[in-house]
Amino acid sequence: MLIVGAAVRVNNALQFPILKGYDAFAHFTYVWFLAETGRVPAATAGWEFFQPPAYYALMLAFWKGLPGLDPLFRLQLGTMFVAILGLVHAAVSFVVVRRYFPEDRLVQLLAPGLMLFLPVHLYSSGFLGNEVLGAALCGLGLLVLLWTLRRETITRAVLLGLVLGIAMLVKFTALAVVVAAFATLGLHAVVQGRLARGVATLSVVAAVVLAVCGWFYARNAITYGNPFQMSREQLFLAHVENSQPQGRRALLEYVLFDPLILGEPQWPRGEPLYGRVRLSDYSALRHSIPTGLYANTWFDGYGAFVLPPIEWSATVLGAGQALLTLGMVPTLVMMLGLWTGLGDLRRRRWDDTLVTMLLASASMAAIVVLGTRSVPTQAAVKATYLMPISVAFAFWFALGIDRLRRSRPSWVWFVAAVSATLAGLSVAVFTHGLVIDNHWMSINGGGPAFRNLYGIVYYADKKPQRAARLFEWAAEDKWPLAFENLAALDLQFGRPDLALGHLDEAVAIKRIDLAIVPEDQRPYVRATLADYMNSRAVILHQLGRHDEALAAVEEAGILDPSIPEVPYNLGVLRLIQAEQDDGTRRGALLKQARRAFAASAELDPAFHEAVAMAGVARTLTGRCAAGAAMIRRALAPHPGVFRAYPFETGPGDQNAAGIDRRRRIWRIPTTLDPATRLKTCSESDA
Repeated sequence: MLIVGAAVRVNNALQFPILKGYDAFAHFTYVWFLAETGRVPAATAGWEFFQPPAYYALMLAFWKGLPGLDPLFRLQLGTMFVAILGLVHAAVSFVVVRRYFPEDRLVQLLAPGLMLFLPVHLYSSGFLGNEVLGAALCGLGLLVLLWTLRRETITRAVLLGLVLGIAMLVKFTALAVVVAAFATLGLHAVVQGRLARGVATLSVVAAVVLAVCGWFYARNAITYGNPFQMSREQLFLAHVENSQPQGRRALLEYVLFDPLILGEPQWPRGEPLYGRVRLSDYSALRHSIPTGLYANTWFDGYGAFVLPPIEWSATVLGAGQALLTLGMVPTLVMMLGLWTGLGDLRRRRWDDTLVTMLLASASMAAIVVLGTRSVPTQAAVKATYLMPISVAFAFWFALGIDRLRRSRPSWVWFVAAVSATLAGLSVAVFTHGLVIDNHWMSINGGGPAFRNLYGIVYYADKKPQRAARLFEWAAEDKWPLAFENLAALDLQFGRPDLALGHLDEAVAIKRIDLAIVPEDQRPYVRATLADYMNSRAVILHQLGRHDEALAAVEEAGILDPSIPEVPYNLGVLRLIQAEQDDGTRRGALLKQARRAFAASAELDPAFHEAVAMAGVARTLTGRCAAGAAMIRRALAPHPGVFRAYPFETGPGDQNAAGIDRRRRIWRIPTTLDPATRLKTCSESDA
């Protein structure tokens, strides 16, 4: 079983299109950001930038450590390494169950078998992202917790703190196991009447956890007042989430289960994940959280992430119906095991394994409730979020089988037969490319959106020619981002005329979008257009077409007044006008420039170039001392202060995957250069 489970994971990591998983491009952008800057990004700067950095640091080792290999293959190798680590669930469950049921060989095999062949474990093994690694560390953490409970030593406490700390440095949801660990250790000390030892153990574990991951959460708390800061305030992410179906989060959504999902294996049943839902069509039963988690545990419940939509393939439809129907058997056995565990705990009063698994399950349930209430989109109901407590599910499964062994012995073989059938079907369906025809995922390059994304991966790897070919291919389908990226490459190669032509293509497409999209989507399109017009202004200035550049940047400011580079560029153009003026409008133009630079610095206080140019404007009004002081402050080092927008990579939104956005005019007359003005003022003072 282990060999087959490992083989499926390796196959999926190497065969599944690397940017097709959940938010895969955003996860890649985090790796790219680390490679470009060498620092952990601000939580609110991008799509997945709020995540802790450990997984991305690991992937960075593959990205930078194997420079001779194709960049996509490097990402696949890193994903394969993490997928193999995911086998820890099977190993840990085998150790735990064998110790709990030392005489029952069938139970000892079925529990790790569940971990090896559970569909969500198989299909997520090909995903670029931190969930598999975080879950593996959580599984290992549960095992070390049980070791620590058996014999509380400093060594074991340090090891537990180390594993939990690293898990928290991989993903927030490790908090479920951390809370369970601390609660279990605390209760164990009270029940055993060994408070001093318990406090000592907890202190050691807490100290190590904080030493490993405390710096990251402290940074968030200091910066945002929230250690678990997310990035959902970011415009493009907010737009995507708001455009998705929103579920209600009342009691019924958490307690109901839709049985019709067994026949129509797509969740929400009968609705596209990214469609709009009329309130009159809403049903708490159809949109229930347990139904969504179940559908994505035993199948690709969303549809079109790893399998063709059920509407496209009778084979996929039948596979989904079979997997979800058969999956009811082990699911009910798990529920029986959980109920049995509660009863056993009432009778025994204390059991290390039972308490650990119960508290881990309860903690994860609380996180699911809090998470789905704070993010009510249906896309947030992912079974992968439950993976940190996979070992607990295996234990409840084993406990349920043991209960059947004692009460209904003949049923155990039925459960074993269903489990074996499920394992075989899961391998057949979720071994990428084995039985299900998945060519639709990569045909024609995966479509223009993905051609553009893969082009950015090659651009990030400093292969602009390869990137350009992919952008050109995507541009054949009139993908605006492809034209934008071709324009960026044109500028880098010194072809501003071609850049302007490509950018105008992107602008034309987005103007059409602005005229036809619903009102709630217009801010997103306007923001994109504003970026395009700002870039257009920079190019026009480079071509010497200053009046057109001024018109473009003014339009950008009307479209989206939140982009700091827009008032900065406006200020630069006003300074140039003032320098060329015969004196009649010079004062007014300098005043407008100062206001523009002030607005730019207010939008992003780390935009020190805007402060420097504001100082330049001040020196031109004759206030050399004040202006020079501003320039010196701006040009001085600012350690630990960074721009709000990650212009090195972009925010990681595949719908805004443009390189070199947020352009500023850097070609300015020497007389307006901050260093030159500083020198001029110093000479005049002397």
